[in-house]
Amino acid sequence: MVVEPGVTNQAVQEAAAEHGFFWPPDPTSAAVCTVGGNLAYNSAGPRAVKYGTPRENTLGLQAVTGAGEEIRTGVQTTKGVVGYDLTRLIIGSEGTLAVITQATLKLTPLQESRRTLRAVHPDMGAAAAAVARIMAQPVVPCALEFIDSRAIEMIRGYSEADLPDGAGALLMIEVDGAAACIDEAARAVAAAAEAGAVEVRSAADAREVQALWSTRKALSPALRNIAPKKINEDVVVPVSRMPDLIDGLGALGEEFGITIVNFGHAGNGNIHVNLLVNPDDPAELDRAEQCLGRVFDLVLALEGTLSGEHGVGLVKRDFVAREIDPVTLALMGRIKAQFDPNAILNPGKSLPLGRS
Repeated sequence: MVVEPGVTNQAVQEAAAEHGFFWPPDPTSAAVCTVGGNLAYNSAGPRAVKYGTPRENTLGLQAVTGAGEEIRTGVQTTKGVVGYDLTRLIIGSEGTLAVITQATLKLTPLQESRRTLRAVHPDMGAAAAAVARIMAQPVVPCALEFIDSRAIEMIRGYSEADLPDGAGALLMIEVDGAAACIDEAARAVAAAAEAGAVEVRSAADAREVQALWSTRKALSPALRNIAPKKINEDVVVPVSRMPDLIDGLGALGEEFGITIVNFGHAGNGNIHVNLLVNPDDPAELDRAEQCLGRVFDLVLALEGTLSGEHGVGLVKRDFVAREIDPVTLALMGRIKAQFDPNAILNPGKSLPLGRS
């Protein structure tokens, strides 16, 4: 599908569905977010665990560099190694290299069948261990979402789903595929989720499936109402290190006296870490900033990365040097200068101070 960047993700999905296809990236904001924004941040959503991000689902781009030169990148085929892969370079660059004017998207056939499961665990550590087990068995879920106990309690009033009392963590798991194989696939994933679980069950009908996904999508708005000054980061660690991340976040919350709420795309190890703070308490804000630095140190110690899809912008720019070494950063600066010699494309964003 060839699109302009201003079209919404939802419009793409609806047009593709008429022909039996879909575009895998599905951010929570699909109804309003644009394909251009999805490409700029490599924003993916829940389905990325099986189908990948915009980088894996875009064949080519048409764009204009900061020098005013129009370029075309990519190919019309699923294989091709002629020249450098500028498509993947521009996607995720946050508008600092070129303005995308057109994209050729790689569509995927809609699956015949789907099953939605809910697994309730006594604590976050048990749920994180279950995620690691699920991702280590052959059936790859098309979505694997994680909600911790604090998030569950905070969204009870915003959810139509029957949320269990005393749940330490909740996994939302979706499996898709051929109708002839879907039941066995769901059983395999459920078996991996069951060890140590309080409950694992399949959504009974379409209404219950919709209620579960509405709950997940209500998280960010609900937390914004409860804590308008929340600090929200989308860190990523290898899936096998998720239990260590969750344990470490709990310890940091206690050390700094900050309430930390976690949820996100657990199948990728992409967790949205929310530090809830009182904007009228300067001491608490200071503790939160210190805690955030330690959160980033923890993520990097676990061989993770500071952002999965929300990008760097200004807020995380000065932390980038903790992840990327000076030689590599200098090379990135030269690439930026080549694309944007006058430093007019989103200046000052993404790379640390001293590099535009």
